[in-house]
Amino acid sequence: MGEAYLIATTCSHPPSGSVGWTLKMLADKLVSLEVVESISQSTVYRTLKKMN
Repeated sequence: MGEAYLIATTCSHPPSGSVGWTLKMLADKLVSLEVVESISQSTVYRTLKKMN
């Protein structure tokens, strides 16, 4: 389920003032949405890479 939120967030428009999502921004967003308690940028990267 967390992977779905990550993909949906990655495909959404980035926050105002940003050109695109960074790994840190994605990790922070998942935590702020309470999808996960904590997540590292490395985990975000590996998950996105796995999803291709």
